[in-house]
Parts: sequence; structure tokens; C-alpha cells
Amino acid sequence: MVGHYSDQKFDDKRYGGFYTQDDIKEIVAYANQRHITVVPEIEMPGHAVAALAAYPEYSCTGGPFEVGKIWGVLDDVFCPKDETFTFLENILSEVIDLFPSKYIHIGGDECPKVRWKACPKCQQRMKTENLKDEHELQSYFIQRIEKFVNAKGRKIIGWDEILEGGLAPNAAVMSWRGTEGGIAAAKEKHYVVMSPGSHCYFDHYQGEPKNEHIAFGGYTPVEKVYSFNPTPKELSADEAQYILGAQANLWTEYIETPSHVEYMIFPRMLALSEVVWGTSNPEKFADFQNRMIQHFDIFDKKGINYSKSIYQITTKVKPSTSGNGILFELKSANNSNGIRYTTDGSNPSSSSIPYSNPIEITKGQTLKAALFENDKQKSATIEQRFYWSNAVGKKITLVHQPHENYSIGGALTLVDGIIGNRSKFGRDWLGFLGKDLNATIDLGKPETINKVTLCVLESQGSWIYFPKKIEVLLSNDGQNFESVAQLNSSEIKEVKGEVVLDVKSMKAQYVKVIATNLGKIQDGNPGAGSEAWLFVDEIGVE
Repeated sequence: MVGHYSDQKFDDKRYGGFYTQDDIKEIVAYANQRHITVVPEIEMPGHAVAALAAYPEYSCTGGPFEVGKIWGVLDDVFCPKDETFTFLENILSEVIDLFPSKYIHIGGDECPKVRWKACPKCQQRMKTENLKDEHELQSYFIQRIEKFVNAKGRKIIGWDEILEGGLAPNAAVMSWRGTEGGIAAAKEKHYVVMSPGSHCYFDHYQGEPKNEHIAFGGYTPVEKVYSFNPTPKELSADEAQYILGAQANLWTEYIETPSHVEYMIFPRMLALSEVVWGTSNPEKFADFQNRMIQHFDIFDKKGINYSKSIYQITTKVKPSTSGNGILFELKSANNSNGIRYTTDGSNPSSSSIPYSNPIEITKGQTLKAALFENDKQKSATIEQRFYWSNAVGKKITLVHQPHENYSIGGALTLVDGIIGNRSKFGRDWLGFLGKDLNATIDLGKPETINKVTLCVLESQGSWIYFPKKIEVLLSNDGQNFESVAQLNSSEIKEVKGEVVLDVKSMKAQYVKVIATNLGKIQDGNPGAGSEAWLFVDEIGVE
């Protein structure tokens, strides 16, 4: 995809290739010498359009199909008829012969049921096998494949969607949509690899998004990776034995070179290593950081392209203790005492204001900061523009919490005076998966309100959709609210998500904003059948 906020534009360059059996044998041997096991993944029943383009007879419709030229989850999947299973068993036999891994990954994720619902053969299979719905049909598919793999002396592992409709008897689970799937599987005495997007997706930003190459989204710095606990507290000691460990995922939609791969992996791999060794201690992150930085010389000698984002000035927004505005905290792994900043938009120098305590922001302004050592600038200059409204820094409560993958800063993100970058939805947006935004801002006292503003995002390739509607309600007691303005979906699209709602000089202390999530994504759209993401940012009150 070309950028993020791009109306589904793709570069149309050919991508792909194949491995020979000799290539695979070489890879397996190379890994084995380094005590690494390669686990192959053959995706089924979904993510199969490339296979169906070559073998349309194993689909529900018979095709024809074209290899996917867009991202997302496509409706055409393998049809669970006998000849499809023969086809997949032949492929798995070849894969099993090449890979000595105990586990064979069969995917199982993101499988729309659209074709199955309309397919006579699928409906007949459901009747024959006494299956109540298409989710149980997917379970039947996975369990049938599992029996074959087990008969070959191996075990299957799949993404957490294989829990839907009933888990195959001996299957292990990779929990990626959070930790809930892993918890459920461990409680049923199935082995689990924890790989939640919140901590283990290395395709997320690791430094200030403005200073990074475009990434998929999210914000997962080294410190967040280091804080991960792959054994959830919800599990008993007996259940915890089923947690095999954790896995980092690096999907390469925005990554074109091995050098860029290294940049995304290092040094976050060091943090996850200590997590899975059981030696990490988030309370002693500074100690880990010192050890990690000592490895940078080794990376340099080996020619590894690693991220130095830890040396960037990192920022954090906090509520002001006075209740007026916000506090802007700056930090550097080197020495925060060397930070110099300006508030008039000019570039900082070694003689600019020295940073000592969080900076109170009480008006619209542009702050720039950099790290200096011996009068020389040691870091890139960071720049943050603050926009002012009556809502900045005010108390805000949410009915539904954002998804853990997109929750940096919590509710304060919506009233921190920072407007999110539409081309890099990293840390300045809150993401709600299948849930509405329902936010109430307490202005502290009754104010005359003329308009309420809100930023919402749409990037369908990432399953982010504009809300169905946005509504503003006002109250003076925080209990009884009156609806005063709303926009429907077509009006939101017309203003491209930069929403302004006129309120006509009404007096109120409490402002409630409700953005209604699209819900299930309709057929024919990226992510069809899945819950839509709702991405929101700065709520302004003027």
C-alpha cells in the first residue's frame, strides 16, 4: 500500500517467488546448527487466494481468481470438500518431510464464512457432520487436518481463531488478538504461545512516529516489550504450565529490505529474550537498558542495522496538577539533564531553556527539543505542536476502554492538545475494536459552548472505518444529557473525518461525545466479517 491514509492505493509491483526443496533443506540445516527450529506455516482455510488462483477447483465457486493485489481478508477460501483435503494433505506431506519441527502451523486465522454460507457443498457437509453453523464447520476443517498431521507424528499449531467452534483435541494456539485466546486455551490444557499485538508486534513503531519510516501502526517501544508478562495472572500454577513462551511477529507490508527488517527487530529482540527467559524485571528497566546499550558496539561490529530510537527524546503527556492544561514530560536514555527546548517554534541550541521538570502547556504553541552534550547536539530535534481548546487537560471518562494495541496515553490522549498524524497512526490515536467511543468531558464549571470538534480516521486496508454517526450531548449535572448535534456517516466522509459540530452558544459543564463503531465489516470490504476498528483523536471544545 502507498502510505496509510491513501484510499487503498497500491504500487502494483510484482512480489513473491518460491523456495526449492534444496533451499528449504539449507535453511533448516543453517537454523539447526544455531539451535533454532523453523516452524512452517501453510495457511488454511483462509488467506488462500494465491493457491485458488492456481487451483480454482478447491474453492466454493470454481473461480476464476486472481492473485491478491490488495491487502486485507478476502472472501474466497478453501471449500471443505474431500478433494480439497486430499490436495492439502499432499502439500502437508511434502512440508512435513522437509521440516523436522514437532509443530506444523496451519494458520486458521481471518477466514470469512461468506462463501461457505452460500455453498451447497458446505451446507451439505454441515448437515452430514451435524454442525450447527459455519464456525463449527471451520472447527471441523481444522480437526480433520489435525488428525492427518497427528498421524504423521506431528502436532498442529494455529492462530487463536482456531478456538472458534471448538478447539482441535491436540492443537496448540498462538494468541495474537490479545491474551484472551491464550488464557482460554491454557484453561482447556492446550499449549500456548503468547504473541499479542500490544507487546509482540515488531511491525509497530518503536520510536516517535514522526521520525520513523512508515510502519503498520501502533507504538511498541523497547520498554513496552520489556514489560510483557507472557504468563497471565488469570491462570493457576497448573494452567500456567501450558504457556510455552512468547513470539515476536514482524509482518513486512511496509518493509522491503533485510536491512529494514534488522532495524525493526533490534534491539527489541533483546527485550523479548529476557521476557521469555524469565529474567526481565520492568521495575529495573534502567538496568536492562544499560546492558542493552553495551550490545550496540557488537551490532556495529557485525554490521547490524539496529534502531537507535532509545536515544531519541521520548515524550509523555500527563494531567496538570492545577487542572489547567497538561504537563509535557521529556526524557532521554543518555541524560535528560542535557535536554534543551524552546516554546516559540525556533530550533533549540545548547543555550536554550534547560529541561528539568515537565513543561506546563496552557496555550497553543510549538515546542521543540533536542539533547546536547558539550554544546553539541546529540539527538534529532523533536517538534510538538499543541492546539488549544477548553477541553485540554480536563477530566475525561470513557465507557469503553481502547484496545490494548492502541491505547497509549489512555483517555487523556483525546484532550492532550495533540492532533494525531493521519499518515502515521502510531501513538496519538486511540483504537476501539468493535466498540463505540463514549467519552464525557468535565469542563470544571459551566461554559458557553459554540462548537465541538473531533478527529476520526479511515484506512480500510487496516480495517479502520469511519463511525456510523457522531453525536454530541450536553449536561450541567453529569446525569441528564441533551443531544445537541450529530453527523451521519456520509457527512463524516464528506469532511474526511475532520468533524466540526456547531452547538449554537449553549451553556454546559459536561460534554459527551459518542462515535458509533461501524460494527461488523460488510462483505466485499477489507476485513469483511470482522469487527471494525474505530480510530479517534483530539476532542476540542470551543
